[in-house]
Amino acid sequence: MIEQLEQKTVIKSNKKENKKNLNLSKRIDNVLKNINERNPVRLRDYTPQVLVENGVKDLPMYENPSHIRKNILTKEEAQKLGLATSIRNHYHGLGKELYIKIINSLDSPRVIFKNKNNKDYLILTTVKDDNNSNIIVLIEIETITKINIFNIDINRIKTVYGYDRKDPDLNKYIKNNIKLGRFTKIYEQKRT
Repeated sequence: MIEQLEQKTVIKSNKKENKKNLNLSKRIDNVLKNINERNPVRLRDYTPQVLVENGVKDLPMYENPSHIRKNILTKEEAQKLGLATSIRNHYHGLGKELYIKIINSLDSPRVIFKNKNNKDYLILTTVKDDNNSNIIVLIEIETITKINIFNIDINRIKTVYGYDRKDPDLNKYIKNNIKLGRFTKIYEQKRT
């Protein structure tokens, strides 16, 4: 009896997760198909609990359409769509499915660092890209965005990418920023 209830709860939870992912997938498809879309896109209805427990307001999370395209598309895919591909435009080529997996993984990050100089957070996820690089998500907390004519309070996802630099490598980069007082570690996933 208890096992059946637990199983029904898991099924309901999975259906809810699948519906959430389907809606997110549709919003992302709209951004990829409509290169003129300029309204920020809601990626999550809530802020991950681990951030809320560390003093961040529980707000919806949005990202600008141009950044979503830059996170998902390769430079070649962007060129085919007629998007700017100058040296200032960095395309990360994560692909839509991996991008959605990363957004969902924010509920269980590996490590979170707060940037002491502003309202930015660096989240090291448990996800790796096709090059086996650790995925990083940069967010700006408690900011405002405009949707049509309305201003709304949000936590903004600024960018998502695989950290693939060799000099400095990711560990050196993080340790250096902690040493310089730029980053403070606010959370680290317990190892099992």
